[in-house]
Amino acid sequence: MNRDDLSNYKETLGAPDWLRWTLLAALLLIVSTIGVRIGSGTIGGGEGTAAWIAALLSGGALLFVYWNFLTLEVSVAGGMFTFAYGIVRHTVVIGQIESVESDAYRWARYGGWGYSRGPLGRRAWSMPGVKTGVVVVVQESGKRREYFVSSHVPLKLEEAIRAGMAEKTEPQNHVIPE
Repeated sequence: MNRDDLSNYKETLGAPDWLRWTLLAALLLIVSTIGVRIGSGTIGGGEGTAAWIAALLSGGALLFVYWNFLTLEVSVAGGMFTFAYGIVRHTVVIGQIESVESDAYRWARYGGWGYSRGPLGRRAWSMPGVKTGVVVVVQESGKRREYFVSSHVPLKLEEAIRAGMAEKTEPQNHVIPE
């Protein structure tokens, strides 16, 4: 197996079903509550319009979360380690990685689940229900950052990152023209 095969990695992690159903139930609850109140005549006129606008904005926000934050895409390719929730993504240049290790997720260290920011430059891109991942330490914009990224197979992800790191540290064979 060549090194390129080792340094290429892709994984998709989906949110647990309970989270998907909770968001859908919240959306249904918002819309149905406003509809019932308007239908029963407890709010109307300007209040009814304001309620529908609030429901649409809340519903839109929930749909945005549903479409963008219920799948975590993780990849290692072309000297980059990328992790993304829908349109929200972050890419780390593998050459900037100081260390990488498989680890269990500790929500208190990073300030919660999902995309979260903890103290001391710690950041997490975690998926509820996935207890493992990798921790990478990088230098970005002159600051030390620690990222935890969830993975069902953290040892394979760590191996891909390490293979990418090895590619950057190997001396290049250059032929000097005569």
